[in-house]
Amino acid sequence: MEKSIKKFVEDIISKKELQNLDLQLVKEVLEKFFNKNKELNNSLEIKKFNNRSKEYKIVLKEIRKQLREIYGVFIEKNYSKRFELLKTLKKHDKKQTIIDILSLHKSTKERLPYYKEVYKKIFQITKKQKTIFDIGCGLNPISYFFLGYKPKYIASDISKKDLEFIKGFFKKINTNSKTIKIDLINEQEKLKKIKADICFLFKLLDSLETRKKHISKILIENIKCKWLVVSFSKTSLGGCKKIDKNKRNWLFNFIKKKGYFHKEFETPNELFIVIKK
Repeated sequence: MEKSIKKFVEDIISKKELQNLDLQLVKEVLEKFFNKNKELNNSLEIKKFNNRSKEYKIVLKEIRKQLREIYGVFIEKNYSKRFELLKTLKKHDKKQTIIDILSLHKSTKERLPYYKEVYKKIFQITKKQKTIFDIGCGLNPISYFFLGYKPKYIASDISKKDLEFIKGFFKKINTNSKTIKIDLINEQEKLKKIKADICFLFKLLDSLETRKKHISKILIENIKCKWLVVSFSKTSLGGCKKIDKNKRNWLFNFIKKKGYFHKEFETPNELFIVIKK
């Protein structure tokens, strides 16, 4: 059974946009699906996880769909070129290389025209803090040059491969920064050991809620930072449908209940909420 699951996981991440995901996360999503669909699981076991069976293809399609919502939907076509681009960081125009790398991830690509404005507005509220903790960071640490100063930067994500790239970037620019792999569903105890002044949670909470409902409130309470900056996309994943701001009322109600201070601002694509705990 374990060997069959391992092969299933490998088949799931054979899709290019999912190849950077850790096997443990894929296995977790798969097992959660099987717990909710026991008949389908039993049928697959009877057929010894035959990858040509109808049931196998149904599960494969569904798990890939779920993982795209968590991770794959943000990956642009040439994402694999990021390591190649990183090598040229000091050889060519630094600014253009940074832009080229940030363009490989949907969130950072959308944010590109507004990065300086976003950071200016954040630090007008919080002042420039010594240490930034970026959770679910994706490629956002590459925007380091848009910050306007040189803080210590702690980058965290669930993908080990993505963090290897970020670590390589930090080494290239010779900054006092580090990376740490955290699965925010299963490893929140790690958050209590990290000391930072401000935490970025850019377009993270919707993905987390897809995996586990109401986990965001626990996350916010566990983060040991005075300031938090949460952001949400203003459009659906496909970009065709606008998301009503009222859908974020759960967070505004939580902020009010906890007695936190907050301010908000927007760009054309993103809602930002700056929170002081």
